[in-house]
This record gives sequence, C-alpha cells and structure tokens, in this order.
Amino acid sequence: MTSLDYINKIFENLEKVDQQQIEAIYHDLKSAGVIIPSGEGRSKGALSIPASEMAKKVRGKIIMDRSDMGFPGKDLDEAAPILRKRHGQVCLLINSGSGKSLMPLLDAQKLASYIASSGQERDFRIDLATSDPDSPLGKLSSKYGNMVVIEGREESNSLNASKEFRTHGIMEDMFSLASGLLFHGATKALADESPASNIPKTVKKLSTEISELLDDGATSDFYEFLLDSLEQRRSCFLAGLGSSQEVARMTGVRIGHVKMAMGDRVHVAGDSNTPSPRAGDLLIALSGSGETEIVAGWCRNFKKMGGEVAAIVGSPKSTIGSVSDHSFVIQSGNEHGKPDDFYMKAAFALSPLPIYLVERVEARGLKLPEYILRWHRSVIS
Repeated sequence: MTSLDYINKIFENLEKVDQQQIEAIYHDLKSAGVIIPSGEGRSKGALSIPASEMAKKVRGKIIMDRSDMGFPGKDLDEAAPILRKRHGQVCLLINSGSGKSLMPLLDAQKLASYIASSGQERDFRIDLATSDPDSPLGKLSSKYGNMVVIEGREESNSLNASKEFRTHGIMEDMFSLASGLLFHGATKALADESPASNIPKTVKKLSTEISELLDDGATSDFYEFLLDSLEQRRSCFLAGLGSSQEVARMTGVRIGHVKMAMGDRVHVAGDSNTPSPRAGDLLIALSGSGETEIVAGWCRNFKKMGGEVAAIVGSPKSTIGSVSDHSFVIQSGNEHGKPDDFYMKAAFALSPLPIYLVERVEARGLKLPEYILRWHRSVIS
C-alpha cells in the first residue's frame, strides 16, 4: 500500500477484473499476426508502452501504429486486406476509458464495416479495454472481438477538487495507469509463453514494487528538486526514446495541464514543434539503460544552454545519471529481449508529480481545481 489513495484504488480495481475477459483478450493477442494499438491522450501512451515492449521482445509481435509511414492505407478498411495478406490475423487493440474516443471509434467503425462486408470475422479482431461496456466502442468489441472492463474514477462534484487529487487522481489517471499495467502484465506473459492466469500474479507483484517506489520517491531529494523547478515560471521539457518517449509524452500531458494553467509550456524533445530551451528551463530525461546516446546529448546541450536536468534511469552509474543535476534510479533487472518493467514503473513514479505541484502552488495562494484544468485543456485542444 502507498500513501496515495488513487494508486491503491488502481490496484484494487485491477484485482476485480474478470479473469475470463483477460483470457479472451490474451488469446487474441497470442493469435494476432499484427497488432494495431489505438487510443487518445494518456490512454494511447499507456497502451503504447506495453505495445512497444511486445515488439522488442525475442520473437516479438509486429506492432503497426496508424501514424507509421509504412501503414498501408489512409483508413483501416483500406489497410485491412493488405495487413491480413502480409501478417495473418489483424488485431485492432483499443484503450479508451470512456469507450467514445473519436479516432479509435473511427478506426473501429471502418474495420467493422470491412469485416461485415467481407464476412472474414475470424481474420480480424476489435479488442478493447474500457470502463464503459455499453459505450459505442464496447458494442463494437462485443460483436467483433473481446473486451476487458476496468473500473475508472468515480465522478466527484466537488469544486475544491485539488484536495481530492490524492484520492481520485487528475482526470483519467486511474483508468490509463490501470490499463497500462494490465497490458504490461499481458506482455510479460506473452514473452514467457505463460498462461493468462499468470497475468494477475504479475500485476500483483508489480503493484507491490510500485507502491514501494512511490513512497520512496515522494520523500526524495529528486522529487523536491522537480517541484522546486516546476513551480517557477519556466518551460519544462521531457526526453526519451522508444518506450521512454511514451512515458515522457504521458507525463508531459499531465504536467502540461497544470503548467499551462500557470501560463507556462511543456514540450517533448524530438517532436516537430519543440522549441529551443532557454536558460533556467527544466529537462526531465528518461532512459532505462541510462546510456541512450541521443538522450545523453540532449542533456549535455541543455546544460550548456543554462538549463537544469533531472533524470530517471535504470542504472545507478549511468552516463545520463552522471550528467544530470539530480537523478532517480528505477532498477528493473529484466533480461535482454524480455519486456522491461522500467517504463511502466517510471510512468507510475511520475504520476503524482502534477498532484504535488497543484498542492505546492495552492500553498502559495494559486488555486487550480480540476474544472480549471479541464477548461484549459478544452480550449487548447
């Protein structure tokens, strides 16, 4: 157990997930020749981390994102027969707490239309993780695939929501982190060629390790340094490659809700619209090995320009850790070619950061209840 109630609730919700639903989706993932991950916002990031690990493992799955340059068609109904011919069974894997996310819904509708017209139901699956089985995506997955239902956050009408963030998280925290952890458990089972019954055991073990990690992080000098930097008027950059970049994007979205409400900006290094940093800006770098050359180069250049660097790494004596002003080590101990726990643990470790930031600036007199964060997100998206 951790002192953060919303994290404990995530673990409790995962223990309630129907084992038959887990087994059904796991069977589809094992059978798939190609998996197309789909989602929006943090839910997309939470799915992309385990999907990336699926692709990296020995005899890994073919993972093809809709944004990939090699995706064979502008829509799924156009790409479906080509993917089937090249790779075998096609699995559209969707992560959407509401079951109404626009782009995943359009993808699912296009694929459902093709399945209905072609009659090839065995060759295509629309699989879904959601909190709403009666949603539009829930109905499509019930007809053309399988669905796993994960409880999300209960609605709160409190206008003083900043005091409830430790209990409920911010916006879709609970679903996105829970679904990411469940899919990571499935990824580890695929790598070990173990049965679906091992997935809840893996998730339970990781939950215990994550709880300890969060409590260590909350009282660390590293977290204090991050909060001291973030509450100041400066831009924040996040950097990583591969799965680390997905963690960076997930974290950037959440910190961005708070920083932009404060009048600041948050960027992910390497994106096409990322500006040059200024003196005093903050870089949060992520690297499982701690030796990723491009990320290390970003850290060095950032410091040359007068910025501050904080790093989360998987090795205590790494290049990136040594060039950073402060570092935090998450040791995963995974074997080469196996899914690495580092990335999912890093996503959880950074999850409380915007909550603590809201509390920090509120203590200074600036109140940022959730309805302000929701409004700000709606006018910039």
